[in-house]
Amino acid sequence: MLTYHHILVGLDGSDLAEHAFSEALEIAKRNNAELVVAQIIPDTLYTNARMTYPTETTASEKHFVQSYLDQKVQFAKEHGVYNVRAILKVGAPRRELAFTIPEEAHIDLTVLGVSGKGAFERLLIGSVAQFISVHSSTNVLLVKP
Repeated sequence: MLTYHHILVGLDGSDLAEHAFSEALEIAKRNNAELVVAQIIPDTLYTNARMTYPTETTASEKHFVQSYLDQKVQFAKEHGVYNVRAILKVGAPRRELAFTIPEEAHIDLTVLGVSGKGAFERLLIGSVAQFISVHSSTNVLLVKP
């Protein structure tokens, strides 16, 4: 049986991300693994072949997301996962979750909801989960509703 040591769960506040968090929490508990909860605030609304639409991240948005992540860390500790930490970054969710964080945190399993965004946005920019499942060097668990 494969044992995981460092589990990354990508969060975005969606119901599917909540399901992914629950799955990652149970896997971390069973494996006595570190749980890394991460949320990436996109630095662009979306990008296509012709244009990039930038967004501006505010201090209040970062504070709100950090509070959300802190609640997840506390919840994990209260439910038996004591080696847990939060990562908040502003950047490209695909790159951060597929490459940067897994390399920096020695991740061996990434857990994600299949899609936290609407169908129209997936059509425009594609699924973050789909990109990560193809490009990540880690095993990837995609959680469906």
